[in-house]
Amino acid sequence: MQKKKGMNVKGKQLLRKPAFFCDLINGGLFNGRQRILPHMLRGMPEVLGYSSDDRGKKQVHLERIPDVIYAAGNEEDYLLLMDENQQQTDFSMPLRNMLNTALAYMQQKKQIEELHRQRHDLKSGSEYLSGFAEQDRLHPVICIIFYHGEIPWEGGTSLYDILRFPAGFDDMKRLCPDFPMNLIHAWNVEPEHFRTELRVVFELLPYAADKERLQEYVRSHPQHFRNLTAEECDMLEVFIGMKNLGETEREGYRNDEGGYDMCTALVELRQEGKLEGEIVKIISIVRKKLRKGKSLSAIAEELEETEETIAPVFELVKTYPDTSDDDIYAMLGK
Repeated sequence: MQKKKGMNVKGKQLLRKPAFFCDLINGGLFNGRQRILPHMLRGMPEVLGYSSDDRGKKQVHLERIPDVIYAAGNEEDYLLLMDENQQQTDFSMPLRNMLNTALAYMQQKKQIEELHRQRHDLKSGSEYLSGFAEQDRLHPVICIIFYHGEIPWEGGTSLYDILRFPAGFDDMKRLCPDFPMNLIHAWNVEPEHFRTELRVVFELLPYAADKERLQEYVRSHPQHFRNLTAEECDMLEVFIGMKNLGETEREGYRNDEGGYDMCTALVELRQEGKLEGEIVKIISIVRKKLRKGKSLSAIAEELEETEETIAPVFELVKTYPDTSDDDIYAMLGK
């Protein structure tokens, strides 16, 4: 399996497709009940931003770009839906989640303030000072976190999980509102709740970190992987880390039904990825030992390998010290 490098452009493009985005919400939050449908969605500006520009005061500017953002409803009444994707546990995620949500609300307030400024329609002193009329309302914001790591989420799922109240002040907890996350990951959903190609992602993620378990699962569920669509293959490449075959190589797995039989490919490519991971690890070790001034012979002896085996890695790392381990691996294959 190839090393996943976060949520790449292809992954974001997949989840920005209305059918996949709705399926992520419906399958992850509503047990498959179809609460949000593609025709309900309309695009929104991708950047969440807020600036305070009060005269005589220090300016504050905040900006975030969610991985996916849509409005569900009409122009007057809608929900604002946002998605943040994580491949690794972020232990501060409850705080980020709260900030992103608050920023989306503050952006709405800023837009309302600007509209009132243009209309000159704020009447009372309170309305004028706040830039917000008594009848003004904000659109609800729902932020989801899609975690597609290979091991279960290890961090907290709400603000309370990262707070520590001083001894003797537990009664103050009720005065400090919690802020839970809408976390979706392979260990808190059922794959059958998903109607699109996301199903195969949630089906395989719990096994992706272990070659033997993945092989066993694929072999015991061949019917699930013998006739995959092109988009299911895309999902495996992006979220499971299967090697990107490309259109030409993928055609070698085409079946008589017009789909792709990836049973063998999943196992074989996982083995290739395992080997790649081992070589990348050796590159990292060689780099560290080179920094300590160790010679080729010393490194080979410590790794219990021959000098002939280590020499190509040694020379590349020595020649290109600022090149990443993954790029050194790619250079080895040329």
